[in-house]
Amino acid sequence: MGQLVIRNVDDERLDRLRARAKSLKRSVESLARDALHAAADDTVAERLALAKEMQAWSRKAKVPGSSQTLGVDLIREARSNDR
Repeated sequence: MGQLVIRNVDDERLDRLRARAKSLKRSVESLARDALHAAADDTVAERLALAKEMQAWSRKAKVPGSSQTLGVDLIREARSNDR
């Protein structure tokens, strides 16, 4: 796991962060880590773009003239066969 040092943080903001962490009974580090993780996560627009890309790929993979079995039906069938 990597480490990150953040320099030149405004004292007033750091004091507010410490106060917030104390009120939430958490560490400043955990609040900062959550903020970094949120900033690094995919945006809603990026997730939608990926979903559209996957849908387009799925349409291209469909075999013309053949019926397609829904994934949920395949999962249910597999689960019932495991019993």
